Amino acid sequence: MIDLDKSAGCHFHDSRSGRDILDMFSCFASLPLGWNHPDLIAAKGELAHASVNKVANSDLYTEAMAESVAAFGRIAAPSYLPHHFFVSGGALAVENTMKAAMDWKSHDREAMGIDASGKFDWDTDQEKSSHLTIGHFHEAFHGRSGYTLSVTNTDPNKTARFAKFDWPRFDNPKVRFPVGEAENARLDACEAATLDSIRAHAEANPDTMAAIIMEPIQGEGGDNHFRDSFLRDMRSVCDEVGALYIFDEVQTGMGATGRMWAHQHSSVEPDMIAFGKKSQVCGLMAGPRLKEFDDNVFATSSRINSTWGGNLTDFVRARLILETIERDDLVRNAEVVGAELIAGLNEFGTSHEMVSSVRGRGLFAAFTLPSQDIRNRFNSACLEAGMHVLNSGTQSIRLRPSLTFSSDEVNEGLNILESVANSIESSAVA
Repeated sequence: MIDLDKSAGCHFHDSRSGRDILDMFSCFASLPLGWNHPDLIAAKGELAHASVNKVANSDLYTEAMAESVAAFGRIAAPSYLPHHFFVSGGALAVENTMKAAMDWKSHDREAMGIDASGKFDWDTDQEKSSHLTIGHFHEAFHGRSGYTLSVTNTDPNKTARFAKFDWPRFDNPKVRFPVGEAENARLDACEAATLDSIRAHAEANPDTMAAIIMEPIQGEGGDNHFRDSFLRDMRSVCDEVGALYIFDEVQTGMGATGRMWAHQHSSVEPDMIAFGKKSQVCGLMAGPRLKEFDDNVFATSSRINSTWGGNLTDFVRARLILETIERDDLVRNAEVVGAELIAGLNEFGTSHEMVSSVRGRGLFAAFTLPSQDIRNRFNSACLEAGMHVLNSGTQSIRLRPSLTFSSDEVNEGLNILESVANSIESSAVA
């Protein structure tokens, strides 16, 4: 039970036990400044003022929204993604990247003479749009809304029994850590096979794939990393098969990996990214290809839209957070302190046979345990010992601290992990 007054920084206060818990959860990676950051506390009046009226931001503009959008564009948005759309919810952010891609591909098919253009007709549109698909990867999580259900494939409890589209799903050539010569050779073959399967699908189903969407690091699916070169190869193959390239950065974005956006480690420019969580307001950013046709989603009113267009209170909080991230150089902090965390986790893994596949970028970190049962016991034991962590995939623990995480808190977390591992190993021997 969270005490909203006593929680502070990277610790939340549990009012039931009276304990302060080290927060490696951060509300599913959505608290970039931790709990009760002084800058947000000082802005309580501004936040309260924005919350009095729930404004339909899509149609009615306010200075508060304009200031937030300007801050987002200046501090967070890459220059190669100048077109922005805001909405409430990460799944809806992803969903609208898909809709924008379908709109673009439909125009593209008409321009190539595959589909006839002309006056809208319900029956004709049903037939034309039924050809469009979104390529995606195994072990992906993109949300639980209408379109996103068709590309999410992690825990079946989240997707089973809901109607889904039969869209192309490709093998994810994830890295097995630690990486050596043999692993790189294995990845060479796996990546080539995935790229060839994309080409083969496109050849068998020409000009139907509107986009391929991927997470730069698959969070819920197991904290699965990909080589930077593969992300660049994906850019090339998307261009080759006539599909847009989308990154889902809802979890990886806003500084967690030591870059503002995780894909920037790979020096690759996508056509769109979906953002959310740490950004408070969710949405998409798009590049120039989305405006290749005059009748595009950014030019045609209500082509993509929602009542609220984000939430005004979230806009204000987002601006305050971005200003703090910029002033305190918190993306750099995530890189530096994250390196300390990963180094400590590697030592932790070396000391305990039960721990394997230590991996991470910045403060986006994880490790794997021998079984799902041991992983679940490990998670529960961490909470009992004073640290809240997250499960990932079937056997992994993921760590998602706030961008304000410090060296002292790295040591606190590592000490708890060490204690928990020793306890579980001792009970196994007994």
